[in-house]
Amino acid sequence: MTRFGKIIWRFHGDESGIALVEAAITIPLVLLLSVGVFEFSNILNTRLLLEAGVEDAARYMARCSSNWDTCKGRAQNLAANGAVVSGSARVAGWLPTTVEITKTSTAATDVATGIQLYLSNTSTVDVVDVSTSYAYPDFGFLSYLGFGALTLSVSHQERVIGW
Repeated sequence: MTRFGKIIWRFHGDESGIALVEAAITIPLVLLLSVGVFEFSNILNTRLLLEAGVEDAARYMARCSSNWDTCKGRAQNLAANGAVVSGSARVAGWLPTTVEITKTSTAATDVATGIQLYLSNTSTVDVVDVSTSYAYPDFGFLSYLGFGALTLSVSHQERVIGW
């Protein structure tokens, strides 16, 4: 047997330090998985908060009985801050000015298919559309994996029953 073979044979059956080797292999994988789960859950939570804000603003606009500009400012604040006046930010960095609110008149019945879209005694109904885009500030994990900047976009429509 060679000298190198004798050295290797000495370690045959020796299990001291095997836990350290196993930990050195598995800990980086577990940490990578944990960071990925955290980042994904944070993205999902942010999107849900954006959706809740946009839906609240659309419902408010659909039922507001004041003039358009007054209602629009209040609805934008409601979306971003959770209150018609003041409030605290639902999502850090999401400003009321980034919430876009438009009103359109749309046909109550789809002309192409004849399907009734809205119950109405008129041929058109007013629909308010609230939308926003938010640049998600990642913690570096997505950019480390090679993904570009992530922009979350949400929108919601409500039929106007106020005004």
